[in-house]
Parts: sequence; C-alpha cells; structure tokens
Amino acid sequence: MPRGLKIGVAFLGGLIAGEAVAIGGYILATNYLDFFDRDGGGAMGAVFILGPALALFLALIAAVATAAITRPARKKAGDSSPP
Repeated sequence: MPRGLKIGVAFLGGLIAGEAVAIGGYILATNYLDFFDRDGGGAMGAVFILGPALALFLALIAAVATAAITRPARKKAGDSSPP
C-alpha cells in the first residue's frame, strides 16, 4: 500500500474514532454517571461541537504518527551502495 494511502486511511480512522469517543462519552455520562440532559443540549454539544473537534485532533495525531512510522530510511552521508 502506498505511503500516502496509509496516511489517508489513518486520518479517516482518526476521524471516525474521535466522533465515536465523543458520542460514547455522552452515552456513558447519561446512562451510567447520572448526567441528566432534559433538553438535549448536551447531546447536540457532543455530536456537533465536541465530536468534530476531537475527531480532527485524533485524525491529525493518527496521520502524523503514521507518516513518522512509514517514513523511508535516510541514506547516510558517504554511503555509495545502490538502493
């Protein structure tokens, strides 16, 4: 798989994971931590504000980490061996 495609897949996976963490955190808070959300404002905040922000943050981390891991090895100075 080409390096650019790996970075793109990591970015997309980070977007999905970030949104899932925000929504899962809201569900956890309302169901198990007795957070009462009468008007649904907390759900809207989790889905439309916190979700995209966390998704973008995790996507950037995943893309940068994948780019660093898949970086090709650098040749040392004076190494004249064929690639």
